[in-house]
Amino acid sequence: MRMARSSVFMCLFFAAFVGEFCLGHEVEVTKCIDGPYHKQRPTAEGANYVECHPWKEKTCCTADFTAQLNKSNVEVLYNFSWHHCGNLSKECERYIKNEECFYSCEPSLIKWHTSKGGVKGVPICADYCDKWFDACKNDMTCAEDWLEDFNFTSSQYSCRSNSQCRKFSELYKDGKGLCNKMWGQSFTYEKSDNCMVMWFAGKNPNEKVKLSSLPFDPVTSETTKQTTKQTTSAAVTSYQAEFIITALALTMLSILPAVINTAYL
Repeated sequence: MRMARSSVFMCLFFAAFVGEFCLGHEVEVTKCIDGPYHKQRPTAEGANYVECHPWKEKTCCTADFTAQLNKSNVEVLYNFSWHHCGNLSKECERYIKNEECFYSCEPSLIKWHTSKGGVKGVPICADYCDKWFDACKNDMTCAEDWLEDFNFTSSQYSCRSNSQCRKFSELYKDGKGLCNKMWGQSFTYEKSDNCMVMWFAGKNPNEKVKLSSLPFDPVTSETTKQTTKQTTSAAVTSYQAEFIITALALTMLSILPAVINTAYL
């Protein structure tokens, strides 16, 4: 009986270890989020990949997406103009374009994927958020939340009639406010080293970022980064959950016979 209890304990310990490993450690990404301009799996692209260059060797976005982003920002892609309160500065426009590349091309976003192209609580490095804010602080927008605070009529996004154009510095105050609010709860300002950037040189540093814990209450529906308004209710990705369930099932099947036999000795 003592041996049986010991075997059960080891089984539970291993199950807990597998769960912690899958949720808190790096997992190879083989699937992209299901956004409208995303591929099913991250692959390399060729010479026609003219924007979002850091992701070219392993990207979730297509060459056609980058060509359109290069040509007209997102005006054709999403019927939305970044310049709704006058032309953005080149520095600010670059950061917003970086965000579009990040959302459409970054394979590791699958760790924070919810549904229908939504992401929630993606940790963005505080330093990156601060630099983004500094680049845009004197630019103008009529919406604090770019997912919820625009009108969508006749297939076109526009400022609401009761809104007014204000500086980024007035709306967001600082880099934390910008990253936490501009795209609903898609992103979060992260001071630790376990954080992502929206632009980089060389090897993708976002691959090492871990989904260490649930950043929000998974029961609460919140706005996420997506092209249509929707609610979300989970932070653990489906492919991780499937992996955990499969691993636990195999573990139990391999150990359970030994536990039963020991119990009857």
